[in-house]
Amino acid sequence: MPSKAISSILSEWTDEFNLTLLKNTSLCVALFSAGKELLFMNNSMKAIMKGDPSKSFINPDFDKILSLNNDVPLVFDGVLTLGDYNSINTSIVAQVYRKDDRLLVLGGVDTSQLIEQNVTMHHLNREISNLQRELIKEKHILENTLSQLNQANNALKELNTGKDRFISILAHDLKSPLGSMLGFTGLLKNNITTYSKEKIKSQVDIVYNATQHTLNLLDDILLWVKAESDRLPYEPQKHSLDKIIAHVLKNLRHIAENKNILIHHDVAGDLHIFGDINMVQTVLRNLVSNAIKFTSPGGRITVYAIQEGSSARITVSDTGVGIRPETLNKLFNISHKITTEGTNGEKGTGLGLLLCKEFVEKHGGKIWVESELGKGCDFKFTLPLFL
Repeated sequence: MPSKAISSILSEWTDEFNLTLLKNTSLCVALFSAGKELLFMNNSMKAIMKGDPSKSFINPDFDKILSLNNDVPLVFDGVLTLGDYNSINTSIVAQVYRKDDRLLVLGGVDTSQLIEQNVTMHHLNREISNLQRELIKEKHILENTLSQLNQANNALKELNTGKDRFISILAHDLKSPLGSMLGFTGLLKNNITTYSKEKIKSQVDIVYNATQHTLNLLDDILLWVKAESDRLPYEPQKHSLDKIIAHVLKNLRHIAENKNILIHHDVAGDLHIFGDINMVQTVLRNLVSNAIKFTSPGGRITVYAIQEGSSARITVSDTGVGIRPETLNKLFNISHKITTEGTNGEKGTGLGLLLCKEFVEKHGGKIWVESELGKGCDFKFTLPLFL
């Protein structure tokens, strides 16, 4: 029955079969004479033949096929390797039929082999997909690592900047007062017997002020180094904000009075902070000292505090010279050296505001400044309340 069906199909669809045999890329068809002359081959067979068609038979070769028993039409049924020894070879499942002096070669890819190849390709594609996912994952890890390295590199640059800043302060700010002390003590040494008491007192005052400035600088440097290395004790407790401010202003009021500057403070309500009293006093002392330094005689300084949620916002406001807009963002940055003489020529260490930033942030707060040139400054910072 199957052979009859095929015969019927071949008789009814002859043109279609002819066209398919010519153009088909999976079924290989070739017809040879016993004298090794190629009589016909379709496109699929052309693709795998190399050079002389009869010499393209590698295993078995054409002579071997000719020598096979031809008592029956099917002289060969198995795997036929075609191509060239020096290039890529192709193996197909083929049948070779012989009639008189002609040989018909029919072959193609075995279906089970094709299925097995497809399964292999499927597994290979899945492995490639898994590998791609792993590569993407590794790429993300590398990108994150690179980002962390960049952050570490930036942090290292900041540390180097801090080191350079520290050395710059030591070299510049220590040199000036020490030079003054050396110069004036030298004058006193050489002229002590000829100077009047007033002259001696005047130069002793200069040496005293230079010594005091140097001591303040050393104190600030020691505090800053301890804060940077986390060696400064942080012992937060409940404290009355009003009492802390009053204590700091009491110790600075005589300096303000010498410049004829009025200091006033106002704390809204009974505010109690949770903080380290030494650090908080250092912040207030630096900010108020700066306000005195940059406020002209006859000016006014106000320190006030209000509650903002779970924090206290403290403001040190002055009617001084103010700060240029381009300088505002550099005040708390260690990479910029900003030391300006006060309205009476007062010297600064350049570390006061850096200490303020360190100590405020140690409490989880923030510090900033609002200013208009010629109209004074408002230094503001927050501290946690004891609730």
